[in-house]
This record gives sequence, C-alpha cells and structure tokens, in this order.
Amino acid sequence: MEINRQNLKKLTELSDEALRKKIEDAASSCGIDPGKSAAYLTDMTAIKKKLSSLSDSQIKALLGALGEENVRKIKNGLDNGQR
Repeated sequence: MEINRQNLKKLTELSDEALRKKIEDAASSCGIDPGKSAAYLTDMTAIKKKLSSLSDSQIKALLGALGEENVRKIKNGLDNGQR
C-alpha cells in the first residue's frame, strides 16, 4: 500500500476494529510491542479524523521523519491481509 491521502482515506472507511488491527500490524512490523500500541488506539474516531485531515505535505514530512526502512515496514504492516 502506498501511503498517500487517497489510501489514508480508505483506511478511515474501515471499521474501527479493522483499522485498529492494521495499525497494530504496522506498529508490530516496526518492532513496537502490541500491548503498548493498543494503549494509543482507544479513540478510533479521533484517529480517523486525524488521518483524514493530513495534507500531502504533512504526510511527506511524516514519512521523511520515519525513515525509509520504517516506512517500508509500515507499508508491509498495512498490506497485511490485503494480498
């Protein structure tokens, strides 16, 4: 999955549980303990709102800050179950 506004919008259209699972998979791909990431995934409405409000420049800056290797891992985590 390419990380862009169009695909972030698609993520916001998932059920809360499906989006939570995708985020957990992406975090796990980067080595983040699932128990720790779950604590940040309680308000899915706020997460969906934030995802849908990101501009192209914000997405680009975020991906740049994460680094290529982490972005690749996140993409793999988001792709989980979509192959």
